[in-house]
This record gives sequence, C-alpha cells and structure tokens, in this order.
Amino acid sequence: MKLPILLLTLALAACVTAPGDRVGDRIAILQITNTGSEALSCKIVFGHWVEHDLGSLAPGTTFDIAVRQAAGDRALYVNRDDHQRQMMIENIVCGRLADWRGTLGQVDLTRARQRDISHLEATCAAPPGAGRVACHVTAIGL
Repeated sequence: MKLPILLLTLALAACVTAPGDRVGDRIAILQITNTGSEALSCKIVFGHWVEHDLGSLAPGTTFDIAVRQAAGDRALYVNRDDHQRQMMIENIVCGRLADWRGTLGQVDLTRARQRDISHLEATCAAPPGAGRVACHVTAIGL
C-alpha cells in the first residue's frame, strides 16, 4: 500500500516547480518509521543550528518528508518558505520524548549523499528500558 502512495507522491512532486528550485535537482521522499513501542520526537537539523520539529512519531507510524537532492553534489535540502534559499539538511534525529537530547539517534544520510536517490526508508526505535534511539536505513533507491 505504501509503494503506490509513494509513486503517486513522486509523480505529483515532479510536476511542481517552485520559484527557488534549481534545474536538475530531484525530489526525494524520506520515510522514517517508528518500529519501537514508545513515541519519539524527531527533528530536521539544518546548517547553522536551525531545527525544524517534525513532532511526535507514535509507534507504528511513519513520517514522509519531501526533500530535494542537488544534482551536482547530491546535498539534501528543502526550500525556505520564501523560496529564496535552500535549507541544507545536516541531520535527521529522533529521541525519546523524555530526555530527548540524552537519547537521540540519527538517520545516517551518508549513502543518500553519495548517489542519486528518489526515496530513502529508515526505521527508528527506542530500546526497552534506557538508552539511545537507534535508527537504521532499510532501503534507498532511485
């Protein structure tokens, strides 16, 4: 069920060009699924310590995040609201609702920056008891 929705999202996104879009850049969908038993708080961290709170990710649910990948260096970004600048993504991090900073784990975007992508799927989960959230890339492709 997720694949048809993803394909429709990509097809529609490819038809939309915002004023700040750069020619040749691709749309990519990042999916983060909470496979654990407790809710997580997730954020996108941009350059210069700017964060965008994605909100609470309940167990068994998924965030679908539409981003762009630069054609030249494969950097991942979103356009700023005024479409005058690209906000470069440094990290996507998730942590427990309590003690977020002390428990956060990050989605490894290294492979997404090394090749052309249209989607990346990752799972994040807090371990039972104490400890940091663990995130794993489970699929990546064009």
